[in-house]
Amino acid sequence: MNRVYSVAADQSTAAFVPIHCINEERELQNLLEKNLNLIPGDQVSPENPRRWLLVKKEMDVEDPGTGEGRWSLDFLLIDQDGVPTLVECKRFKDTRSRREVIGQMFDYAANASFYLSRDTLVKYLEAQAQKRGVHIDELVRGLESPAGASVDGLLDLVENNITQGQLRLVFFMEQASAELRSIVAFLNSQMERTEVCLVEAKQFELNGARVVVPTLFGYTEQARRVKRTVTLQKSGGRRAWTLEMFREDVAKRLDRKAAAAVLSFHDFCKGLTGVEVRWGNGKDRGSFSVVEPRITHRSVFTVLSDGELWLNFNWLGENEGERRIKTALFQQLSAIPQLGLNDSDASKGRVFPAAKWIPFRDQVQHAVASAIGST
Repeated sequence: MNRVYSVAADQSTAAFVPIHCINEERELQNLLEKNLNLIPGDQVSPENPRRWLLVKKEMDVEDPGTGEGRWSLDFLLIDQDGVPTLVECKRFKDTRSRREVIGQMFDYAANASFYLSRDTLVKYLEAQAQKRGVHIDELVRGLESPAGASVDGLLDLVENNITQGQLRLVFFMEQASAELRSIVAFLNSQMERTEVCLVEAKQFELNGARVVVPTLFGYTEQARRVKRTVTLQKSGGRRAWTLEMFREDVAKRLDRKAAAAVLSFHDFCKGLTGVEVRWGNGKDRGSFSVVEPRITHRSVFTVLSDGELWLNFNWLGENEGERRIKTALFQQLSAIPQLGLNDSDASKGRVFPAAKWIPFRDQVQHAVASAIGST
């Protein structure tokens, strides 16, 4: 078993003690609900780490034959490409984890088109937005989907994925047996569209402090290549944007002065030390996002080819570095009164149309440079 150690200032170590869950709901489901990144999106897709949006916890799944509630799925998530992600949590001593739960998950996947209707998904998303105190558009925008901030665009992706059989099944456990790992690896290698993932979230404790170490099993590079090929073949509506394509789209959407400002802002971002500028793959609008890779794989902000500026604050906060850069940028931008940022924007984020921020581009650039430089 892997061990986790605490290292003191004198380089002496103390071992954390492995612990097992007693109450599955309290210790696994509630933990995951508040920390979706315990499903390691960077291990699922290293080139384009998965981001998760919680759609529904403890979702009733109807029997397609009777229309009655037959099962209950622990979590329904969606990633940025609209792939429905079905998650079941099981503790180590749950003896159902190898047979019953696997069969149950395949029932969910096979009948997804029956119980995941567009109206049902909208209802779930609206409930999540209300729970978080945001508009549904803000909830979806935080996912940074290729569909943009459009709820309909994201749901189009979800519907297409369900129709094509592209789903993701995740077994989230504190520890898995070697037999279950083998089953998951076999299933994943045999299915071209549906992903099967096993996440071990081992927990350790020392002097009242608890750590969780999530590890992905059953998803090999060979399986990624097979699924990537299939995905690319069916995703012709998306575009892998480049600078030249972005320039052309900006010129079509904005007047000459505004277009020049957006492109100049792109060049400014490219020149920031330690920052990566990544191109989006949206179907309708081009975009580039600014990422500080030393801190996070999430973008700090995004600029679209129609001039919209997205502040992605609602998805920053997983670690201390993300919190620092979010706070610094919010404080700097708040000093520009014309933008009208308020306290709620610090956690929810904000979208500025071109006409709102471009007239103050120099001040925005100074704020960005100061914020990123301070981290």
